[in-house]
Amino acid sequence: MHNLDGSSETELSVLAAENPCIGLYSEKGLHSSLKAVYAQAPGARIEVKVEARIVDVLLPEEIIEIQTRNLASISEKLLELACIMPVRVVHPIITETMIEHLNPGNGTVRQGKRAKTRRDFFSLFDELVYAPLIIASPNIRFEVLLVSVREMRIADGKGSWKRKGERTLTRELEEILSVKKLEKKEDWLELLPDAGRGLYDSVSLGTALGINTARARKVLYSFCRAGLLCQAGMEGHKKLYTLASSWNL
Repeated sequence: MHNLDGSSETELSVLAAENPCIGLYSEKGLHSSLKAVYAQAPGARIEVKVEARIVDVLLPEEIIEIQTRNLASISEKLLELACIMPVRVVHPIITETMIEHLNPGNGTVRQGKRAKTRRDFFSLFDELVYAPLIIASPNIRFEVLLVSVREMRIADGKGSWKRKGERTLTRELEEILSVKKLEKKEDWLELLPDAGRGLYDSVSLGTALGINTARARKVLYSFCRAGLLCQAGMEGHKKLYTLASSWNL
C-alpha cells in the first residue's frame, strides 16, 4: 500500500487510541487503514475527545475526520468541531477494487479480477447533496482521495441473493491513486467550468464535466445551499444558477 508520503504500510508504527472506549485494535477496513496513514503526521494523537466529541486524528493545528460514506451523519459533529479549530475531512472514493475469494471450507484464497467502479471525484456530491452546509463552513477543509482497495469475499451463504450468498469480509486500502484538496470556497468554485452567459444548468454542466445530469444537479444544488450559487430562474424544465453576488467578481 502506498501512503500520502510515499511510505509503505509496513513502515507504519503501532497506534494506540487515547480513548479506552474505542476498539482500535479490532478496527479493520478502509477507515482504519487511512487513519494509520494520517496518524503518522508529527504530533498526531488518535481517538481523542475534543469538547465531548471523539475525533479520528488530532494534530496540533487541526482535526482530521475520516469518513468513507454518509457524510450527512457527521455533518453536525463537523460543524461543531469547526467552531473550535480547523477540521480536515478525508473522504475516500473507491475507483478500483481487487477482489479475492476466501474458500470457507479449506481457507484458501483465490485471486479474482480487478474491477473498475463507476465512481469518480464528482461522486463526492452523492454525499454532499445531503450535507451541503459543511461546504459553507470556512473552517472545514476537504481532502478527497481516489483509492483502490482489496476486497475479500466469502461464499458462506450469508450474503445477498444477488451475489449467490457471497458476502464481503474485509475491504482494505491498497493504494491512494490521487488526492484533491478543497481548502477554501474558491477551490470549490474552480470545479465549475466557465459559463459563457454566466448561467449554469444541470445538462450543460454535466456535459462540460463529463458526468451524468443527475450528478450535475447534485453539484448545483449543493453549491446553492452552501451559498456559492443562487437560483436564477428556469429555462423550460431546467433550473438555472449563477454565482452568488458575493462571488460574482
